[in-house]
Amino acid sequence: MIGKLLGHTQVQTTARYAHLAAEPVRNAADSVATSLRDALG
Repeated sequence: MIGKLLGHTQVQTTARYAHLAAEPVRNAADSVATSLRDALG
């Protein structure tokens, strides 16, 4: 799911970033979700 959110087409690409802490990833996903919510109304 994270790979799809990031636009990755290969699992290996996402795996390179798997070492990132959960908090920054969660914050980024929340930011994207908020932007989409605001844009859609």
